Amino acid sequence: MRSIVLCIGLLWSTSAFSQNDSVKWESEFLLEIEVEHQYFPNEGAFPHQLNNFTSGAIKPKFSTISKTKKHQFVFEAFLRGSLNDTKRSHFDIREAYYRYNRDKWAVSIGAKKIFWGVTESVHLVDIINQADQLEAFDGSEKLGQPMVQFTLSSLIGSFEFYYLPIARRRQFPGQNGRYRFPEVLQREDIPFTTSLEEWHPSLASRWYDTFNKLDLGLSYFYGVAREPMYLGFDLSLGLDLSYPIVHQIGLDAQYTVGALMLKLEAINRKTERQEFFALATGFEYTLGNVANSGVDIGIVSEYLYDSRGVLTFSGLDNDLFIGSRISLNDIRGTTFLFGSIVDLNRTTTLFRFEGSRRFKGNWKADLLISALNNVSNEEILYNFRQDDLLQMRISKFL
Repeated sequence: MRSIVLCIGLLWSTSAFSQNDSVKWESEFLLEIEVEHQYFPNEGAFPHQLNNFTSGAIKPKFSTISKTKKHQFVFEAFLRGSLNDTKRSHFDIREAYYRYNRDKWAVSIGAKKIFWGVTESVHLVDIINQADQLEAFDGSEKLGQPMVQFTLSSLIGSFEFYYLPIARRRQFPGQNGRYRFPEVLQREDIPFTTSLEEWHPSLASRWYDTFNKLDLGLSYFYGVAREPMYLGFDLSLGLDLSYPIVHQIGLDAQYTVGALMLKLEAINRKTERQEFFALATGFEYTLGNVANSGVDIGIVSEYLYDSRGVLTFSGLDNDLFIGSRISLNDIRGTTFLFGSIVDLNRTTTLFRFEGSRRFKGNWKADLLISALNNVSNEEILYNFRQDDLLQMRISKFL
């Protein structure tokens, strides 16, 4: 809550620009309303877990930019109400910031979502925002992060600098929810290793540039970890989780040759109690207009490595991802994405299918199927061994 108040305060402090009658604005308001149902066919691994979950979400977004393009305001919120898991009923300000643009540089103040990375199956270098664990088990959805961001374009590439005054905690499902641990974790149950707790400031920077066919990025992060550090499980003490102070150096690269993209993400992260190296590397090859049908088929394969082994919080320490992305390129925007991750050390296999299609103009249907098979009891994913999922979402855009 304090982080939400902070970002609103930062945004409010810049609102004087909007009172200038000499500045003309171009504005846009979008509203998405969503109904979702989740069905878990297997009985839960822990007591009180349910099989069916129904919820609804509202996602308003407002943006306005001056006709000179110098001043910009963005506000995006998210609200979900769940009938079956009270913990999944939550509100977040995804973005609420003011941006001042010049020819070669820009400054943003407020809450934003920042994405770094190029690979499909995991985003190792993406460290600015906290994951919204209630919305996406794989961490693909993010909470808004209060920040001051400065960007600079130069002849030797583009630079980004971040001051992050607060670290947001990750929230987990309640007693009835799925994708939870044996003990029901509250946000406050995972401690910070710094005396300033979430108010320990973080700093980050990134340089990126394009060299003909190569896109290259280098990043550095110092501050409170977004991903909890996992050091094992004890029957009497429970999960050993904490938010440590980390130093992370990251590299992301993508080399494009025609329809082939070679991708790499690598990090080295150091804390007082742990240091590790992780990488994700592979390729994506797109077959365009297959048999003159207008259909594009992308083939994706990536290798995932993490030197923490079974202490990897994502469970992806020596794994192979193989998948495909299919776009029908029709007026309905029909797309499919499916893939499987196979653990090369143990027996664990993850399968995921996503489908999306618009209908009746401003409606959209999304289908998600996720399954975990032969989960090894040596890794953290064993807690979710019963959590195969069939999820349907219907959205309307206003």
